[in-house]
Order: sequence, then structure tokens, then C-alpha cells
Amino acid sequence: MIDSQSDVTQPATAHLVQGHFDGTSVSFRIYLPPKNAWHNRFFQFTYPLDGQEPVDSVAFATTHGGYSVQTSGIAGYRHAAAAAKFARTVAANFYGVNGAGIFGYLYGWSGGAFQVDGALEYTSGVWQGAVPIVQGSPLSVIHNFSVRALATFVLKDKKDQLEAAERPGGSGNPYAGLSPMESSVLKEATRMGIPLKAWEDFDYLATTVAFDGFVALVPQIDPTYVADFWSKPGYLGTEQSALGDFFRQAVAQDPSLRARLALMAYHRYTIPASGFDAAYGQFRNADGTPLYPQRATNVARIISSSITGGATFSGAIDVKVIAVNSTVDADAYPWEGAWYADQIRSALGSRADAQFRVWYTENADHNPENRTGAGADRLVGYVPIVYRALDDLSSWVERGTVPAKSSSYRIAQDNQLVLSDSINRGGVQPLVDLTIQGAGHRCDARTGETVDFNARIQVPPGTGSIVSVEWDPKGDGNFQPVTIPSGRTTLVVHTSYRFTAAGTYYPTIRVGSQRDGDSTQTLTTVQNLDRTNVVVK
Repeated sequence: MIDSQSDVTQPATAHLVQGHFDGTSVSFRIYLPPKNAWHNRFFQFTYPLDGQEPVDSVAFATTHGGYSVQTSGIAGYRHAAAAAKFARTVAANFYGVNGAGIFGYLYGWSGGAFQVDGALEYTSGVWQGAVPIVQGSPLSVIHNFSVRALATFVLKDKKDQLEAAERPGGSGNPYAGLSPMESSVLKEATRMGIPLKAWEDFDYLATTVAFDGFVALVPQIDPTYVADFWSKPGYLGTEQSALGDFFRQAVAQDPSLRARLALMAYHRYTIPASGFDAAYGQFRNADGTPLYPQRATNVARIISSSITGGATFSGAIDVKVIAVNSTVDADAYPWEGAWYADQIRSALGSRADAQFRVWYTENADHNPENRTGAGADRLVGYVPIVYRALDDLSSWVERGTVPAKSSSYRIAQDNQLVLSDSINRGGVQPLVDLTIQGAGHRCDARTGETVDFNARIQVPPGTGSIVSVEWDPKGDGNFQPVTIPSGRTTLVVHTSYRFTAAGTYYPTIRVGSQRDGDSTQTLTTVQNLDRTNVVVK
């Protein structure tokens, strides 16, 4: 049912068609750009909750030859497919074309990536390409948050030393000074997939919004779990160990924590029957049997199945896909995107390279937008890479223009994903190496002393050129632009700063590259950064 039609100028100049599907709670919005700006394509964002689409999603679509399709947020993929099909009819009438000739591209992050996975598995002909973003695994919906809650609860008194270890110039050894119990919990969380670099922001790891929901939900579906945790052999609540004692002392001091503490170990009791050994092998005996009792009902799988619309994560895609993941993601772990890439390669075999890419965003976490203020000195957003992926995907599908190759990475010790540091590592993100002249990445300086810095910037071959360089000498998120020559794919920047007050500083350089070398195309300007450590006395 079409509810209204109007010509709008915000968020972009377009003809807006709004409506709903009769008898459902699903509404839709279709933003149709003027005919002279349309190139027979559309871009569609999906997410299981309302209001999560990228701020510039309509602007991107309408300035890159596509109309934009958005729906209200519910689980599954069927509503998105229905909206895509109806939008083709609307567009065909509006532009006076055959709807069968319209190319469609679906994208979504986090829970939206789950919906993309379901759509890829169970639809045909609706979309010609897709970009799943910051993907999880079938168990991540609860497990990634339960192990985070466990680790931050046990390690809360070690916040400062954990953060210091992972900062530039830090020891790089977060285990230093931890007790055996604390070390074992950190090891468990690390092997599950929390990036060690994420510990620099302990407070983010300790956020519990998602975990709070599971504390309320799991007992509704598995009503004996909490009681079993505190009474039956094999569970942490009865375990004779330092960690078991720690939990029992905590609940004795505050009985209201009973369900919350029980859910912190939920991942131990709902492990997959097989596979995922890098993460879950720590919970299995040598013969593969579980170390701990396993629940008959696995709520994590129930939730992921609901969000995806029943996807099996088979990897058997029949359209072109560019997946975008992050290296510092503590919500959807880096190894999970690599696992899904392996699923696709296993399913497609020799055809995989003709249909699939996975690009990792260095120095990015689960949050999509570029930062301003706090966090801007250490993290970049991945939205520009998403838009770059959609741009390149449409060229790949419609004109056969092969995109940049997949990122080169390895899964290192304790299930940590490590990107190659080679300029030929794939993806589209520029590489940045900031050093203190004559002192590597850290130095001590006197108050009033001028410190010299060198930054080497490289853009992967064939992916564009450098369009911006910004300098933040104090590492407080206040960046100032640096004048650079245009059209460069490699650049060395020399700069200096006089530190007038004692303190610890994290000087940062942030750079941007763009496919066509066009600095005005901010939506598709891909960023990266690097940091150093200066201690002024």
C-alpha cells in the first residue's frame, strides 16, 4: 500500500514514496533520484531494528546512480525482499523502464549482516550483489557478550594496566601483573576472539546494554539454567576453583547478581558440537567432548536463526559479495568474518575469487561512523569502506570491473586476526606508519622540546590516491589538515611539535584515500591512522 508520495530535498533531492505492507508492521521508504541521475540500480540497507541506517545512505544512493530502499526493522529477510521487489515496480513506472533490468545491492551491518546472510541463502534474482558488514557467527549474538561480561567483571580492578599495555608505547603484554585466575579469564576471552587492542577502551568492553537483554531473555527460554548454574556439578557456580570462589563471594555479597553472574559463563555451556576450534577448543577435552555440561536449548542459535531468517551460513552464494569487517571489533570478532569467508571459499571452490571479496578495516571497531572528539585519535569508521564497496560492487556486477583483492591476514596465536603489513595486502584502505625521528614509536622529551615526526603513507595499488592528511599532535582528537600534493599514491610527511607541558601524549596522523583522487567525495574517502607515544617530563 502506498501511503504518500512527495518531492523532497532532504536528505537528498528525490521523489519519496512511502507505504506499508497491508496486514503487517512493515513500512518502506523509496527515494527516487531525478531520471538524469539514475543509472538503473538501487541500494538497500537492512537492519532488524528501526533507525540504524547510515546517516548518508540516501545521499550515497542518489549520488551514485541508485534509488534508496529502506524498510522498518524486523527480523529475517523476507520483508526486505518484498520491499525490493515492489520498489522495482515503483521505479519502473517512475522512470519508464523494464523493472527486470534494474540492478539491486543489499547491505547491512551487525544484525543486518545476519539478514544479508539469510537473503543470500534463500533468495534468487532479488539482488545482484551484497555487502555484509561486521559479521558475527551463529553463536556470537550471546557468546560475544557473555565472555565480555565475564572478563570485565573479573578484571575491573586491572583496567588501568590493561589499557596501558595496549596503548602506543605500552608493554603489549596485558597479562603482566595478573593473578592466575585473572590470566585464565583474559586468555579465555582472547581465544573467544576479543581483540587485544580493544582492551585500550576497557569501558566500551564493559558496556552491558546487549548483555542486559540476554540476562532477561535466556531464563525465559531455558528456565532452569540459572538454578542449575548454582547447584549442579560442572558449572562455574559450584566449581572448586579460584574463579568459582570469586563468583560465590560476589553473589553472597549481592544476591541480585545471581542471574547476571550465571549468564557470564553461558558460552561455556552452549558450545558448537564441532568446528570453531580456535575459539571453542578451550572448552573441549582431548577427544572433542565438552569439558562442561551442555544445555539442551541453545538460545544463541535460536536468536541468530530468527535474525537471519533461518540461515545455515552455508556460504553458497550466487551473487557477487564484498564483505567488510573490522580488526578491533569487540562485538563481532575479527575471526568471525574470516570464518564466513572460509565458508564461502569452501562452498564455491575455484569460483570464489570471481564472486567474493573480504576487506578488513584496520583501526576500526563495531561502530560505523568516523569519530570526532574522544576516540578519534585511535579509531576510524568503516562507513566509507562500505560505500566504496557498494561503488566497486556495482562496477563489478554491471561492467565486470574487478575490485581490489581480499585483505591478506592470518589467524595468529589465541585466535587473533593479524593483517599483513605489506602494501599488497589487499583491500582499499591506505597504510600509515608514523614514527618519531630517531626513536621509533616512543620517546621521552623535556618540557619545551621540539619532537620531529615522519609519516609514510601508501595506497594499495589501483585503489586510488591520497586526498587528505590530518595531524593531531596531542592525541586528543583535535585534527588539523596538512597541505599535500594531489594524485600521490605514496607520500612521506615530515612534521614537528613543541610540547610545552609535562604529560603523556599520543600524537596521531590520519589519512584518507579516494578511488578517483577526488577530495570532495567524502562519502567514499577511506581513512586510516597511526599513533606514537611521547612522554614529556
